[in-house]
Amino acid sequence: MSLAIVGGLLVSMDDDVGIIENSYIYIEDGLIVEVGKSSEECSRKADYVIDAKGKVVIPGLIDSHRHLYGIITRGMPVKVKLKSFIEFLEEFWWPNVEDKLQIDMIRAAAAASGLEAVKNGTTCVVDILEAPYSINGSLDAEADELRKIGLRGKLSIEASERVSTENGYQAHEENLKFVRKMREDPLIRGMFCIHTTFTCSESFLKEVRETATREHEMIHLHLEEGKYETLHSIVNRRMLPVEFYEKIGFLGPDVLAAQCVNLTAKEIEILAKYDVKTSHEPISNCEVGGGVAPVPEMINSGITVGLGTDGYITDMFEVMRFAFHIHKGYRRDPSIMPAETILKMATIWNAKAIGMEKQIGSIREGKKADITVLNLKTPTKITKDNVINLIVLWGRGDNVTHVVVDGKVIVENGNVKTVDEEKIINRLRAAAEKLWENNLA
Repeated sequence: MSLAIVGGLLVSMDDDVGIIENSYIYIEDGLIVEVGKSSEECSRKADYVIDAKGKVVIPGLIDSHRHLYGIITRGMPVKVKLKSFIEFLEEFWWPNVEDKLQIDMIRAAAAASGLEAVKNGTTCVVDILEAPYSINGSLDAEADELRKIGLRGKLSIEASERVSTENGYQAHEENLKFVRKMREDPLIRGMFCIHTTFTCSESFLKEVRETATREHEMIHLHLEEGKYETLHSIVNRRMLPVEFYEKIGFLGPDVLAAQCVNLTAKEIEILAKYDVKTSHEPISNCEVGGGVAPVPEMINSGITVGLGTDGYITDMFEVMRFAFHIHKGYRRDPSIMPAETILKMATIWNAKAIGMEKQIGSIREGKKADITVLNLKTPTKITKDNVINLIVLWGRGDNVTHVVVDGKVIVENGNVKTVDEEKIINRLRAAAEKLWENNLA
């Protein structure tokens, strides 16, 4: 089926296309065939037309670091007083969440989080599942749920030696199997994944590195989310985490490092040297008391910095707005992190961060048709000059009217067409009750 999106104010995020008023996008077989100015003749050749007059059209947002299962923990009581990020992991998250996840919970959470993503204009999620006791078949379960919705995703399960070395290799093998299985899938791809330098040995990290190189696929990891990893590496290895990764030959342009809160200037220089990609999670970093990542310095050094939700606050518009403000306040400098930079982080830079800049992240001929249409509902006039500011500073997930993924209309007039929302939410609530009762009775 061919599709046309007609009449909107297009923010393409492509330097050659730019911003177009009264725009026209023509799509066939999931690809953008034509982009330009609209005319009466434009919509006649399309089988399906989205009237975007008075609306804003942007590339589908990308979440480059998500935990789909995180949605199942919303409101979950924390019965211990936490003083640091490592205490959060050791005394709450690991024993009460990750270690207790079961396949039915993983399925329910993936469906609910995926549903939330598309309703909020996110068309691609890059997910890490953390479930060391439910490894076999877990990625297939997540993929099944995302595919039903029509959402694009790059999925992995976290491999570490926190439970045991054997458990770490089991998760690594699951990633390898999934990477190979998903190579030709139109929506879902696999990645490799490790946790951190304090839960993985040198030999284990080298094994993952060698496998990823052989399979030509990316590695997703957490990097210095809190001070603990930095101090642990200094005490145990006499070097900073990034220095250790460099020493063992782990770094490269196919590494996606999330969080990056406690990086030093030296570490930023090393990451830039190896073209390591990064993902910034500003809201969750504050929630766990991690801190504020040195994103302006990373960008200035040439590092590709994307934007992620961490599965916490998953409306990417809220994450964009938070990223826009927190660095200005923290640095006492209103000139840093302008709105255009923030929107790039959520779109084209995110696409580059996950190795998909040739397919998604901007709107131009030849790219996959992952597109979001917004009714910003601002009381003031929207123009070419102010539209990016309005998106970043005042946009919300409930402004989304239409979402197109791979050329298919997934959201129409705010409603998801592909799945039963009520059934998905009811299934999540049942799964959440099961998880909470098992842990906090």
